Amino acid sequence: MAQMFLEAGLKPVIPEGGYFMIVDVSTLGIDLSDMEKGKPYDYKFVKWMIKSKKLSAIPMTPFCGPETKDQFEKYIRFCFIKKDSTLDAAEMILKNWKKQ
Repeated sequence: MAQMFLEAGLKPVIPEGGYFMIVDVSTLGIDLSDMEKGKPYDYKFVKWMIKSKKLSAIPMTPFCGPETKDQFEKYIRFCFIKKDSTLDAAEMILKNWKKQ
């Protein structure tokens, strides 16, 4: 799964365990400043990604306190306990990420 993210230009944080992988989306440089003022970047990015790429993830900032929220605004998390067909579909979206 990490390789799929790397190929799409995303920077995964390799987990030591669990069911989620955190991904740094700052490398993409997508300007979302025109979306919902006052919302954290990760929230806007996930909303944009669902609409534009048909791929869902979870924003990180809801899991952060006020003192760390800014540090995680460019991170989202993906759950990888999914059916093989779901993971295969996600892989195709990620492989075509740069083409769209």
